[in-house]
Amino acid sequence: MSGVMCTWRRPRAADVGLARALVDQALATAEIGEAGRGVARLAVSEAFTNALVHGRPEVGVEVWARSGHCGVIEVYDAEPTLPCFPESGELVGLLSEHGRGLALIQAFTRQVCGVYRCGQGKRVWFAVDCDGAELNAAEVRGLVEERARRRLPVPTMPVI
Repeated sequence: MSGVMCTWRRPRAADVGLARALVDQALATAEIGEAGRGVARLAVSEAFTNALVHGRPEVGVEVWARSGHCGVIEVYDAEPTLPCFPESGELVGLLSEHGRGLALIQAFTRQVCGVYRCGQGKRVWFAVDCDGAELNAAEVRGLVEERARRRLPVPTMPVI
């Protein structure tokens, strides 16, 4: 597995584009194809924006990959409240101001996504296949859960 990590202490709305670019670069380095990277750019835009709007000041993105298999993107913040992904088949109000982001992440990633507590905060994660194919959701969830169990506190990187 390989990994790239970036942390923003005081993120701004303009940093969503930077998050997309960093995720794209990390996934390209991990040999994730354009189809997977395109999905990741869309999903990280949603997850990072949600963290900016609903999270606490320190927001970050971590990308890790299993060579030749998939890339996993985790967006984290220090807010302890876990967001709720819509139940399968549940419609999110088209005119509602909030709640569509997680449904979009589910759709983009074919439901290979989730959320878990990490320290005082949380991580919203999603996975993309190296060539855009469908992933085995149970297998990827197992990888994420294993990594979460082994996780050490996130080191603070220099402010960008």
